[in-house]
Amino acid sequence: MGATNWKATAMTPKSFEPGRTPLPRGIATPARRSLAHAGVETLEQLVQLGERRLAGMPGVCPRTLAQIQDAMDEHDLELPAG
Repeated sequence: MGATNWKATAMTPKSFEPGRTPLPRGIATPARRSLAHAGVETLEQLVQLGERRLAGMPGVCPRTLAQIQDAMDEHDLELPAG
């Protein structure tokens, strides 16, 4: 019988569409709310926003900035200073 190895399928990392890379999961709720209010749902939208504007948003702390930078590095994206 051709049994499917469901564990191998369930453990496969999810691939994302280009331009639709979601924000990291561990971002604190206040920062996530600020980003949602600004219409930011993806890492690519953060690139357009820029680090200075991101850092000035309510709820965005150094820990959140570090989480976002790690996610950016993981997906070969760069957060511009402006």
